Amino acid sequence: MNVSTRTWDGFVRGYHWLQACSVAGLWYTGTEGLMDWHFAVAYFLLALLLTRLVWGMVGSETAQFRHFVRSPKAVFQYLTSLHDKDSQATQHPGHNPAGGYMVLCFFALLSIQLITGLFANDDIISEGPFAMYVSGEISSLLTEIHALNFNLILAAIGLHLCAIIAYLLGKENLIKPMISGNKPLPISIAPRITNGLIGWLIFAMIGGVIYIYFAQEIVSYLS
Repeated sequence: MNVSTRTWDGFVRGYHWLQACSVAGLWYTGTEGLMDWHFAVAYFLLALLLTRLVWGMVGSETAQFRHFVRSPKAVFQYLTSLHDKDSQATQHPGHNPAGGYMVLCFFALLSIQLITGLFANDDIISEGPFAMYVSGEISSLLTEIHALNFNLILAAIGLHLCAIIAYLLGKENLIKPMISGNKPLPISIAPRITNGLIGWLIFAMIGGVIYIYFAQEIVSYLS
């Protein structure tokens, strides 16, 4: 018997929606040439991502990498059992095996985007804070990767949205639990949930370090 069970902590849910808003903000500011705000949003997303990676080791069970990163065999078994809604193979308190790989894909793409952005330049006036430490050729190469990688991020977002729609058609709502934090689950597989406030405290500390390190740039962007 399934009961409404706490599945996602407050930090994971907040991270999910703030990540979506940050990527949209990066797309808009980059497209409109608002590079000051583009960098400010990027620093915010950097703090978010670093906190999420830490939370993947010390946070709630459903947030931890060891909980949702499975073998390719487990992914295959999950996908082949999707037709059986009562199968234990399809019941997961957090990310299912296939969804876990999508999470890793987003983490990798965002990491590449943020790292290359630190070294990128637009050959006019804007450049990342570390662009001065590499040659012009390397900076230009990383700028090209930065632009190409964002297209990959958009493609991953499209795939993610298609998966959400497919699950909705299959009578499983993946959006609601990410808002409420609860999901119908057997009591036997209820996950251990850590207070999300701890995650936000970690975010505040990491964000503070980033702010101090890039204080001059961030203040100039927002002033």
